Amino acid sequence: MIVDEILENVRKAYKITRRHFNYVSFERALFLGWYCNLKHPCKFCYMSTQKNKIKNPEKAKRSLSSILAEAILMKRIGWKLEFISSGYGFSEKEINNIAEMVAYVQKCKQFLNTGVINLDEINLDIIEGVTGAVETVVKNRDEICPGKPLERIKEFLLKAKERDLKTGITIILGLGEKEEDISKLLDLIEELDLDKVIFYSLNPQKGTIYENKPTVTTLEYMNWVSSVRLAFPKIKIATGVWVDKISMISPLICSGSNVITKFPVFSIYGTKYAYWVEKEIKTVAKLLGTFTDLEVLMGAKELKETPYIDEDIKINEKNKEKVEGLKGEIDKKINSYVNSVLKRVNK
Repeated sequence: MIVDEILENVRKAYKITRRHFNYVSFERALFLGWYCNLKHPCKFCYMSTQKNKIKNPEKAKRSLSSILAEAILMKRIGWKLEFISSGYGFSEKEINNIAEMVAYVQKCKQFLNTGVINLDEINLDIIEGVTGAVETVVKNRDEICPGKPLERIKEFLLKAKERDLKTGITIILGLGEKEEDISKLLDLIEELDLDKVIFYSLNPQKGTIYENKPTVTTLEYMNWVSSVRLAFPKIKIATGVWVDKISMISPLICSGSNVITKFPVFSIYGTKYAYWVEKEIKTVAKLLGTFTDLEVLMGAKELKETPYIDEDIKINEKNKEKVEGLKGEIDKKINSYVNSVLKRVNK
């Protein structure tokens, strides 16, 4: 597709997006750990570079107090949890218990991105939806993601739909996709009747085959996003970029994105990079949530507007007691996160 056609599609996509979404918000995945026990991990993934270094996988799992502290802070600053995410290696029981406790402290249902799991083992009353890690639709997908058969993911998402759950997929751009692959993605979205697509720009990881490969360009990224928006006007589109690609944000919002994701919150909150991110968004759309307000982060004041809507969350009494019992540890973790930000900003 020539540049003029892409830009014309972007112009149309921006109008459609603003018609159906009156603000842009931040989201962030809540990771449970850094180990994946897939026999054949994805070729681009950071976890694939760590697997042989981790002698005790249990030690690669985050503490519950850390997970819950982050969930509380994300709600405080108006960042929705994109999903609760983990590499393969957590049982359904573990996933369910953590999801219940996260939903309880956030007072809202959660999305899961924890692989193909048995939904019969999950309390679906606290689950809004599930995400399938499709990652890419390129011809050699099975070589790139050998441990994630596409048909299994599709079957899982269709079963989730039957249970009235929302569904989404992740797509990483920079894995060798071509323009003609866009039609494959559009067909997949239609086949699965998806509610959400999460795009990421590949952040090449040292030790992977993509370490020295170029990632997606801004124009290519815009083409993928606008193509999805034009075909599916009401679908939720999240776009993730790394700190070195902040200038992509406003073009991606113009292309149809209504959620910005991926950023390492606590390492750049309140810094010049965070102000740059906010400026990129506010130039083209209304922003909910903050990346810069220190008083909000500290809990000294509340956001006037937030993407969160409190819900009546009912969970297992043992999990509720566990949260209450961890309150002291959670508060310490919250203070630790906040103090690390303040220390960095006040240097």
